[in-house]
Amino acid sequence: MRTAAQRIAHYEARMVSSLIDPVLTAINAAAVANYTAYAMAFVPFQSQLQTQLDGDSILGPIRLLYEAYFGELYGLKQRMQGPALNAMGQIMHDKYEALGCATGTLVPAAAILGITVS
Repeated sequence: MRTAAQRIAHYEARMVSSLIDPVLTAINAAAVANYTAYAMAFVPFQSQLQTQLDGDSILGPIRLLYEAYFGELYGLKQRMQGPALNAMGQIMHDKYEALGCATGTLVPAAAILGITVS
């Protein structure tokens, strides 16, 4: 898994181009700053998830479901808080449980973000 610094460097390399109009330079700088903030916040949580999935021996395509679940929860956490966040987290939990994910792994994954599900 790439570190936050590696992800940011890759993003910056993609965004730098001789084709970018000078007017767009400020927009580009803002985009890079936003991505940097996202990567610095998300990568530590994702590292914890990877450790948990490795510990639970989650391998293969099903692992992508757990990562998608975690990404959806992270997005919810950025927009909500309190009981509404936990209620939406429970809905996501039920959705991914129906897709075949184990509750024993979904609950700790949500706990990484501080979301309470059962």
